[in-house]
Amino acid sequence: MVDSLKLPKDLVMGVSMLSITGCEEAFIENYKGIIECNPCSIIVQTKNCRMNFTGCNLSVDYYTNEEMKISGKIRQISFFD
Repeated sequence: MVDSLKLPKDLVMGVSMLSITGCEEAFIENYKGIIECNPCSIIVQTKNCRMNFTGCNLSVDYYTNEEMKISGKIRQISFFD
């Protein structure tokens, strides 16, 4: 139904959205919480999975109930249950 009505999946289904600017910024929408946060690794819980950001000098610049910004030198992003 979502596809036939052309509604955004992130709004209707609560799916997370990840936007990346180069290898230095990541924006996450519709997340549940931060599991781990240190300069080498940030793990974020979403509705369907966990996102693991690894790199150097990583930090959460800001977070609200709906979105967050991660900055630093992002080397890898992995998704797991």
